[in-house]
Amino acid sequence: MSYANKEFLDMAGYENLDAFFNGTKKSFRNLIREDQQKAVETSIWNQIESGSKNDYIHYQLRRQDGTYIPVLDQGRIVESERFGRVFYVLFMDWQAMQSHYSEKFNAKDVL
Repeated sequence: MSYANKEFLDMAGYENLDAFFNGTKKSFRNLIREDQQKAVETSIWNQIESGSKNDYIHYQLRRQDGTYIPVLDQGRIVESERFGRVFYVLFMDWQAMQSHYSEKFNAKDVL
């Protein structure tokens, strides 16, 4: 991992980027609840290897204090001349999404 914005640091309970890097050892894997790590990584790579540049996965995100929150992770992989293969990830708080968009989560018809 090379970067996390302030909104994500707040969601994950880290004071700053240094604390985040120290707490996760700069590994995405360390953000995932231990018993979900293998399944999450497998799902992400299966989606990417099937030809999609995007992946979508729901799991428990480990916060700095050791608690977990459910998130929807939307990732995108790109090739950068400067950095090589780069993943961009948008983490969305699952409970907040359900609270704010409950009618969409419960809708029988999807637009």
